[in-house]
Amino acid sequence: MTSVTRALDSFFSGFGIPAYPEGGAPTEPGPPYITVQIVTPRWDAPMAFYARVWYRAAYLTEIAAKVDEIAAAIGEGVSIPTETGVVWIHKGDSFAQRQEMAGDPTLQCVYLSMILQAFTD
Repeated sequence: MTSVTRALDSFFSGFGIPAYPEGGAPTEPGPPYITVQIVTPRWDAPMAFYARVWYRAAYLTEIAAKVDEIAAAIGEGVSIPTETGVVWIHKGDSFAQRQEMAGDPTLQCVYLSMILQAFTD
């Protein structure tokens, strides 16, 4: 596990629901949880990445509150210290986008578009 991966895990695990690498969420017990695309950018170039927030509910109230919480934590940009430097996360141009889940109206998903820059080894 690289320092960037540990920083992403630390940040996204801090919202009161589990966070998993994209594609690594367990089927049981199911949502709510966050999945995070694991990327390792070059130190000298920002890189686009995403996370998805998942809830099972009839209404968007809970997932919208969690997305607002994550947005507030990122603010204008958030730095996450690592053992050898810092990881910086910014919101992307279209930060939060709701994704429709065909065939399951209670499965809610919001795609979060972000930019990552890592000043670390």
